[in-house]
Amino acid sequence: MAVVAELPRIGIQPIADIAWGTHLCMFFQTTEDLLETLTPYFKAGLEDNESCIWVVSGRLTKERAITALRQAMPDLDRYLAKGSLEIIADREWYLQGGRLDLRRVIRGWLQRLKQAEARGYAGLRVSGTFAWRTKTELKNFLEYEAAVNDAIRNRRMIALCGYELASSGAGNLLEVARSHHFALARRNGGWQAVTWRDLTGLPGRYATLTPRERQVLHLVTEGRRNSEIAGRLSISARTVEVHRANLMRKLGVRNQTELVRYALQREPSLQEQGLR
Repeated sequence: MAVVAELPRIGIQPIADIAWGTHLCMFFQTTEDLLETLTPYFKAGLEDNESCIWVVSGRLTKERAITALRQAMPDLDRYLAKGSLEIIADREWYLQGGRLDLRRVIRGWLQRLKQAEARGYAGLRVSGTFAWRTKTELKNFLEYEAAVNDAIRNRRMIALCGYELASSGAGNLLEVARSHHFALARRNGGWQAVTWRDLTGLPGRYATLTPRERQVLHLVTEGRRNSEIAGRLSISARTVEVHRANLMRKLGVRNQTELVRYALQREPSLQEQGLR
C-alpha cells in the first residue's frame, strides 16, 4: 500500500515539500521547459497516492505528456489503468460553451477532489496551461486564478499553472505571479522561486464601503463581468468601473486580480452556493 505523506512532495527544485492548499505558477519558454517541471511534479503525486489531473494546451498534447511521463515512470500504465492520472485538453476543461465560467471550473476541481478522497487518494494534484489568444482571455483567467487561491485553501489539493512567456507578455508577468503563492521561473540554467503576499492580512476595510460598493463586490465574487453587474444593478457599465476603482482604493488592493482575491476571502458567497 502506498504511504500517504502528511505534506505533499512537490517534486520540483528549488521548492521543498509544501502544504496542501498551495497554488503555484511557472513561466516557461518552450514545451521542454514545461515538461521538465511537470514530469517530476506528477511523478511525485502519483507515487504518493494522489489523484492527478493534467490540463494540456498548445504544443503540449496528451500524447507528448504521456511519453514524457512514461520515460520517468516505466510503470505509468499501472497508474493510468487505475485512473490515477487524467489528461484533458484546455478548451474542454476551461472553456465549455466557449467562455470561462469561473464558478463552473472551480466547482469541477472541488468535485474531483471529493471523488479522489472518496476513492482513498491522499489528495488532488492538478496543473493547467492555456494557449492565450487575446488579452481578454488572460484577464479573465487571472480572475479565475485569484478565485482558486480561496477555493483550495485548507483543502488537500495543490495546483500548478503554466504560463508561456511569449503569449503572456512582459506587462502581465507580475500580475500573474502575484495571483499565486509561489512563482517559478528559469534563471541561469535553473529554476528559481519567489513567494507573494497573502491578502488575508489586509486590515478590515470592508466597513468603509458603501452599500452599492458592497453589492458590486458581492457580484465580483460571483465572477460577474461589468456588463452583467450593470444589468443586475440597473446602472451603466461605466458606473460599475468607477465602483471597482473605488473598491480597489478603499480596500488597498492594486489590481482587479487582487480585488477578486479579497472578495473571495471576505465574502462566503461562493462557498454558500455549492462550492464546498
